[in-house]
Amino acid sequence: MKKTQTPPLYPWWAGNARFIDQSNTFIVAHAAQGALIMLWAGVFTLFELAKYNPAAPMYDQGLILLPHLAALGLGVGNGGQIVEPFPYLAVAGFHLVAAGVLAWGAWFHREKLPASLEMTAPPVVKFHFRWDDEAKLGLILGHHLLMLGLGALLLVAKAMWFGGLYDATLEQVRVVSQPNVDVFALWEYRTHLFDVNNLEDLVGGHIIVAVLLLLGGTWHILVPPFGWVKNRFLFSGDGILSYSLFGIALAGFAASYYCGFNTLAYPVAFYGPALELKSQFAPYYFDPAGAEIYSARVWLANAHFYLAFFFLQGGLWHFQRAMGLDVSRMFRSWQEELQAVYQPQFQCEPQALLEVVYEPRLVPAPAIAPGETEAMYEPVQGWHAPSLRVINGVKNTLYQAVYHWRPVVFYEPAQVSGLRQERAMGGFYAPAAKPSQQRPPRPQRWYGVGN
Repeated sequence: MKKTQTPPLYPWWAGNARFIDQSNTFIVAHAAQGALIMLWAGVFTLFELAKYNPAAPMYDQGLILLPHLAALGLGVGNGGQIVEPFPYLAVAGFHLVAAGVLAWGAWFHREKLPASLEMTAPPVVKFHFRWDDEAKLGLILGHHLLMLGLGALLLVAKAMWFGGLYDATLEQVRVVSQPNVDVFALWEYRTHLFDVNNLEDLVGGHIIVAVLLLLGGTWHILVPPFGWVKNRFLFSGDGILSYSLFGIALAGFAASYYCGFNTLAYPVAFYGPALELKSQFAPYYFDPAGAEIYSARVWLANAHFYLAFFFLQGGLWHFQRAMGLDVSRMFRSWQEELQAVYQPQFQCEPQALLEVVYEPRLVPAPAIAPGETEAMYEPVQGWHAPSLRVINGVKNTLYQAVYHWRPVVFYEPAQVSGLRQERAMGGFYAPAAKPSQQRPPRPQRWYGVGN
């Protein structure tokens, strides 16, 4: 008997979207990807170290990892040359060990735990999350901010207590003993953030950013999102992914600008001379000296820029999906029906507006009403323009009418000389008076209103 397989909801190239509702498998994918990144960093550091030639400038050798490590002051002497390779071997070995730890963690989660942590026992179950759980997503965001803050503090610790950083101005490694933490002085960089030109301001800026990240992380861990946040942000898989991609794109654009123009964070000795930005078909960074070999600065600045550009497109793609617009479905409909290309793309299916009332709704009469009066409704005496409320483009109050009482006399007895009372059914009654003898009733208002 031939088996029929259900086609998967997401193809294999959809990446982590295949595990969007499986919290544990989602963690497995992230741990495995982190292991691959660590493995690449460790292996490529060893590869560049084996390729490095001390006799040639570092920026002319096609290196991208050694310049970063050299800017941190690892094994660098005067003039920016590597004089001690052991720190690079130690960094490579650390990344390889970390890759093994992350890979083992991915294997453990894959083999020892169910696909969703919702089916586990405490305390593991508290790490289960759903994309519509605002409090849990705030908790995850808070931990991410704490990790970023600790990363910024690691750079501060390296600059102040563990050997210092490479100072491109002095062309030597030095300890930054007095970082500038004056908020008002650093605030002057708000319009030219990328023009920082001394290590004191650079390290002081990292201290302030680390404090803000730690405070923000603690806040998001302890305080769930407010109501206005829930109303204005998209809490879904595509929504959170779009915000993440927007953040990566912003960081990529900032890194490309820093790499292209700043010679303090990206020293000339390791990355080559500063670049210029040019735009033809697309913007790009180029070396104004016209060197035949692309420097490390050219490679990194352009790579950061274009990767950030495509991250931005990915963020827009997932944002429109989170908003409910499926562009791929729209393209398929165009392929099936070409004239649909010229039709406006919006949902035109009728939707019930339950809050709108389409007919008058009678309001109870006041407690004091004309007594003993037979009355009936008159036709509407004209329309009154009420104040209309507009909610989501719909005027909820449709109309308002005023109804008037009209007395109707069904019979009138013959004229008698006085008030005559007759006993009937165990009591007395008085005949109806003439309309001229009755007190005219006040008009009674009735309203047809919406919500």
